[in-house]
Amino acid sequence: MTATTSFSRALSRQLLPGGPRPFTRPHSTLLRVSCNCTSESARSFSLRHRANLSAVFGHARTYATAVQKKAPAKPKTRAAAAKKRTSTKATAKKTVAKKPKKKVVKKVKPKVKKVAPEVALRRKERLANSELRAAALLTRPKQLPSTAYLVLVSQISTKGSQLQQIIQSASEKYKTLSPEERESLNHTANANKAKNEIEYKKWVESHDPLTIKKANNARNKLRKQAKAAGKAKVYSHIQDDRLVKPPTNAYNFFFQERVASGDLKGLSLAEGGILVGKEWKALSADEKERYKGLESADKDRYIEEHKSVYGIDAPFLTASKA
Repeated sequence: MTATTSFSRALSRQLLPGGPRPFTRPHSTLLRVSCNCTSESARSFSLRHRANLSAVFGHARTYATAVQKKAPAKPKTRAAAAKKRTSTKATAKKTVAKKPKKKVVKKVKPKVKKVAPEVALRRKERLANSELRAAALLTRPKQLPSTAYLVLVSQISTKGSQLQQIIQSASEKYKTLSPEERESLNHTANANKAKNEIEYKKWVESHDPLTIKKANNARNKLRKQAKAAGKAKVYSHIQDDRLVKPPTNAYNFFFQERVASGDLKGLSLAEGGILVGKEWKALSADEKERYKGLESADKDRYIEEHKSVYGIDAPFLTASKA
């Protein structure tokens, strides 16, 4: 055992001349030690100790590497967390939440349907016609029968009867009326006529003179339209004493004077117009001056009355100012 131990120490000194430093070397290199042993016992001894040394060196290497290992660094989780917190705070300060912008809702314009020119023209005409009829004041009060024949027709007519049959039977009966029956029908007709005049005057005076004037102008237009369309419709003038009489020109004053003289009796209106026209042309300038003076005076009268009755200037004055 002593020899073995001394040999081991001697061998260790040879193998480890530098102290513990060689323990870091791999044991495979340390085992490469040559032995000049000649005897068989020495060779076997060398082999056994080589195995022991390999075991020793194995433990030594393991121990050495364990000693030289550096201690693990302390975790830097807190510092990192702190950095993260500061970074989040910084970013939180920098990033300010923007207010959401209100969405602007575009108003959708309704689609306008295109109308054909002919259809649009017809609509325009219908609208103008309806406005014209409204201005014409066509809804006048209902009139009672004002003649003996109309009174008889109203007495014969019954509900559900046809107009043609009523007129035929009224005509036959009217021819065979006795004087007493005629007198009774005339009396009723005259009473109805008086009532109609009262109601008509009330209706006319319920409108101002300017409205009646415009109504008559509208009726003139409706009359022309009916004549152009070939329709036999009557649009009579509204009789109103308040309406301003239009001015008369010099020729009309001369014509009225000739009619009042009685020289045109028995002549038609056309014949009398032709004759008076020739006489007017034959007059001298001094003779025409008198009629022109009448025209000027009547024009002044019309201007004054138009302003006082209608509340507006005469049309030709408005046109001259424009």
